[in-house]
Amino acid sequence: MPYCTACGAEYKQGAKFCGECGAGTEDNNAPAAARRPAAGRVSGTSTETELWQGKPAGISDRLKGLIGLNNTRYTITTQRIMVKSGLIGKDVEEIELLRVNDFSVTQSIPDRILGIGTLTILSDDASSPQLPFRKIRKVQTVKDVLRQAVRNEKVANNISYREQI
Repeated sequence: MPYCTACGAEYKQGAKFCGECGAGTEDNNAPAAARRPAAGRVSGTSTETELWQGKPAGISDRLKGLIGLNNTRYTITTQRIMVKSGLIGKDVEEIELLRVNDFSVTQSIPDRILGIGTLTILSDDASSPQLPFRKIRKVQTVKDVLRQAVRNEKVANNISYREQI
């Protein structure tokens, strides 16, 4: 049986629409260039906008910030994740949202008291398979922003995963 390109659900041969998401099934034998994206989704044409930006907020980081030495900046946009650091020389690490596989949040007891935590991003990126956002404020909120951004980017590019048992 064929699978829907929009949501990954299986549908009956000859069906005109997916029973799960309602997207048109079109002829799967048609060339890829002839297939249209699902309604309301245009991939590759959206502009990149910033969703969240922050700095480490631990006690030592706050002291560095007072004298202008806290030069690490984390940014989440609609297309990628960036970590910029360095005082004189700049180091920039980027991961495309399409390459993100999973993320985790860790908080120690002192971190919970201070309202900070570490968000670790796991990806398929060869240069940085793990990218930590260390000691950020409201880490659960940032994780939710990142989760939604990853989901939106994958839907916009018709990327879906399915596991077969």
